[in-house]
Amino acid sequence: MTLDAPLSVVLEESPVIRWLMTDGRRITDPKGFLENFAMRLIEAGVDVSRITTGVPVLHPQLYSYSGLWERRKGVTERLYRVDASQDAILTNSPIKNAYEGRSFRSRLTAPAAEREFPILTELRCTGMTDYVVLPVPFSDGTNKALSLATARDGGFSGDELNLFEAMTPAVASNLEIQALRRMARTLLDTYVGRQSGGRVLAGQIRRGMGETIRAVIWLSDLRGFTSLSESLPRDELIELLNQYFGPMCNAVEANGGEVLKFIGDAVLAIFPVEDDAVAASRNALGAVRVAKAAVNKENERRGSAGRPRIRYGLALHVGDVMYGNIGGDARLDFTVIGPAVNLTSRIESMCKNLDRSPLLSAEFARLSGRRGGVFRGVRAQRRRGQAADLWLRE
Repeated sequence: MTLDAPLSVVLEESPVIRWLMTDGRRITDPKGFLENFAMRLIEAGVDVSRITTGVPVLHPQLYSYSGLWERRKGVTERLYRVDASQDAILTNSPIKNAYEGRSFRSRLTAPAAEREFPILTELRCTGMTDYVVLPVPFSDGTNKALSLATARDGGFSGDELNLFEAMTPAVASNLEIQALRRMARTLLDTYVGRQSGGRVLAGQIRRGMGETIRAVIWLSDLRGFTSLSESLPRDELIELLNQYFGPMCNAVEANGGEVLKFIGDAVLAIFPVEDDAVAASRNALGAVRVAKAAVNKENERRGSAGRPRIRYGLALHVGDVMYGNIGGDARLDFTVIGPAVNLTSRIESMCKNLDRSPLLSAEFARLSGRRGGVFRGVRAQRRRGQAADLWLRE
């Protein structure tokens, strides 16, 4: 595809490109941007029925993000995971052409080729007549992808194809802003946590900046890690850690909590109390049950394979904590600190001595309304000989 008119003329006369370079740049939400972008094309007389964007992302489990807009259906997000099957799908897709800097067009009213891309068959079945894929150049030298399809008889016109090529730099500018914001949020969510990452992104980045919140505090610790680290091969040790951390993190996050950090082989998490303390405590107990079931299942697999079982201690407490930034001038940690966190750590250390887990503080047991029944009270020593009222799940 080549431009039939000078680029400067297309740029000057196109309301779509003017929108991309002005109001469109203010829409940082990918779904909102794609919806508005489609509407601008339609208002400009482009009979478009389907648009997709494809942007590889920096994420530990995902390869790329794709937005799909369809007329009368709106926008849906598609996330592609990192695995061999996705590599095969990309290889057999015209999107790969765009990532390599090449345009692609297929007039779908023509007879199907013997070995054509599967997406072309899918588009024919939905009534599309023309399909265009364009490379979208980012400032780092890579290309992302933009595809457009129409169901109009005769397909896209020459003027529309000129517009598509002329607008790709402006589309690139918008997609790159969105991609950078998504990358920043992904990295913060991955390494700091979803709630904490959101606070950092919102500007809570100065040392000492924070607030006092009431929260259920979760601390779990892998048992026997020192001997395991000395006896297991490196890869097997990492696999064991992942099979322990995974269920803990998944259980906490699925029940409304947030994992704040890994402290060696320990997991520190919180369930903010906010307006409903009982709900927060029950969410934490729900996470305990989910984590236990997942680890038990993993231990069955490990036992069958002759591998060491995963054993851990877990403590729950509730109290006021300072939630915010601490650290050095140029290296900060967004976490929770305070006497309640220290007490949770001491309670967790009792799991080994009592050979029981989880252990709940008396404060947490009162909050959850679960004293008695499936919980039994115990007395243990803490803080220079003072006795502690604890509860353990029977």
